[in-house]
Amino acid sequence: MTRLRLLLLGAALVAASAPRADTVQASSTTLLLGRQDWRDGSLQTAVPLYELVNLDASDVRTPYANFEIALSTWGALDMADVRFWQNGALTGSRFTGDVNVGFIRASFLGQRLSLKLGRQMVADGNARMVQLDGGEARLLLPAGFGLSGYAGSPVAPRFATRGGNLAVGNIHATFATGGRVSWQYPGLLDVGASLAMATDHGDPIRQDMGADVRLTPHRLVQLTGSTWWSLYEGRLGEASFAALLFPVRHLDVTVDYRHILPDLFLPRNSILSVFVSEKRNDLGGAVRFGGVKNLVLDADYHLLLQDSGQGHWARGKATLHPTGPATTVGAELSLLKNAGGTSEINDNGYQEVRLFGARQLARAVTGTLDLMAYFFDKDVNGQSRSLAATATLAYELPRGWRAALAGTAGSTPYLETQFEIMAKLAYQQTYAVRRVK
Repeated sequence: MTRLRLLLLGAALVAASAPRADTVQASSTTLLLGRQDWRDGSLQTAVPLYELVNLDASDVRTPYANFEIALSTWGALDMADVRFWQNGALTGSRFTGDVNVGFIRASFLGQRLSLKLGRQMVADGNARMVQLDGGEARLLLPAGFGLSGYAGSPVAPRFATRGGNLAVGNIHATFATGGRVSWQYPGLLDVGASLAMATDHGDPIRQDMGADVRLTPHRLVQLTGSTWWSLYEGRLGEASFAALLFPVRHLDVTVDYRHILPDLFLPRNSILSVFVSEKRNDLGGAVRFGGVKNLVLDADYHLLLQDSGQGHWARGKATLHPTGPATTVGAELSLLKNAGGTSEINDNGYQEVRLFGARQLARAVTGTLDLMAYFFDKDVNGQSRSLAATATLAYELPRGWRAALAGTAGSTPYLETQFEIMAKLAYQQTYAVRRVK
């Protein structure tokens, strides 16, 4: 009932504000899927029906402040066997749903101060996309300085819980807070220092301090970097650096490095922290070239360094539009060679082959086809490969509506034969509304 009240309250707020908003964006998506899942040693028929709704009313102006009101919510109904949710939460319930985002934001002092209350996603600094019910404040100071901070209670998707074993993600906490102080020189430099804290009924879950920088010394060069340190563990959790270069027209080059300790991404009270991979260093880059008419080439490579050895990840992709934007064909090859650890889970590798295409069959009809194959270095559940083919037919309806039908067939290490069908009806529209004075 709590979720239902939140949903109705958010919808009422958005509806009430819409006549005074300069812009209202609305979208709705209905999904019906049918497939078979392997659960508890037997096949179960899963036919979930999803409804996703997004509403955003911006520039709601008053004499005191400008407001934005946003709501993103979804619900699902199991029309066949009741599906299994992670950690056994909501066992036996055919209905589930949640409010992803539901907040009201007020901006004051010519947009220099903003306050946001409600359910929101926080990504500033080293917050790492924490979803919480609470508040966030932002303040733009003179001389390019800025302050932001947040506090609230983290939420777990789908599940009526806060903290504890049923929570998912990297925050098993009942309270989280943090903030970032920044300075920027427009067009050249943006630097920041941040702090992220979280507790679960008083026990420390996260105590991380971070820093980030973005430098644009030339229009053809952009440099970014970020790092964070666990105050609780006294260890460096992550450090990353990337250089984005535009040496010539139609050519983008990225060079990057990342050092990571996976166990520090888990809550400090998680038993899973003893099972994660050892520290890892990734070094590599990517190239994109679009200098040939109707052809785009992509290539990526990363060297994976661990204490137990080294591995490789590489990808090549070609996308061609032979007759213009209405037709797309392409191929993709990728390779993963693991660093040679002793874990039965983390030491496998694969080769992937993918062929894909799309064609505008008529003015409002588009078809796509995607073929994908994985060949494993070591058998998974006694199987050496995984094959899948997906076909989609989409029809553009009037007034912002779109319908699509997709089917997937294949064979995986866990299902000898697999077939899944999905029907989708989507609505998306932006309204310009004259404000009532």
